[in-house]
Amino acid sequence: MPLILCHSPKGGVGTSFIAAQLAIHLAQRGHDVSALDFTYQDSLKLYFGLTPAQGLPELNDGSADQIAVSGVALFSAYGLRRDATFQDLLGKPDHSPFAGKKIFIADVAAGDRETKDMLLPHAALHVCPLHPRPGSLAALPKVEPGTATIDLAKTGFVLNHLDDTHRLSRHTHIFLRELFGSKLLGTIRRDEAVNEASAMFEPLARFAPASVALNDLRRLVTTVEQAAGLVEAAEEAAS
Repeated sequence: MPLILCHSPKGGVGTSFIAAQLAIHLAQRGHDVSALDFTYQDSLKLYFGLTPAQGLPELNDGSADQIAVSGVALFSAYGLRRDATFQDLLGKPDHSPFAGKKIFIADVAAGDRETKDMLLPHAALHVCPLHPRPGSLAALPKVEPGTATIDLAKTGFVLNHLDDTHRLSRHTHIFLRELFGSKLLGTIRRDEAVNEASAMFEPLARFAPASVALNDLRRLVTTVEQAAGLVEAAEEAAS
């Protein structure tokens, strides 16, 4: 099931940024990738260098011209949240609209638990971004209410905005590393170039090719490939 679901119970932690960068880096590694924006905010495209005025085609609109940036096909999927046909497809046993060789990266808003819960059974991996801040840590029990975070089979965590010059950030990293072990998929260091690139409507790799965040993202994507079973899938496709 090549669906990677990006969702955090806490907003403002960089979920759209991480979803976009995972899509871009997976495409660079030879995967066929589509990025789906399930949010009303419609900000995923900004991290691909598009402007707010540039609309994305709807995923279920076969007549619309496709938009591809950095090897990633971009779609708006906000309307699918209430699409009866799509919901029926998700509800069919032993069937998934995400079956196949193409990888789908879904960006889901923090407050949209309904869509998150709807997509999770079809996901190979749930990526949950966190910030080294009290509000983000306090939201951990809400990742899957009623289930301990360390017992979530499909979920991996990414600590975004890490800054080792700040004590709370350092201690948060240590705490999460001890708590999650291998479920902490990676960390991304704080780099103002990330915000500057999106403000200039440019991809990060073009705006700041020496960004420390890019180095962290390259390491993260290899871990995500393994956690989502994409390495085996790529080897089978090549054989």
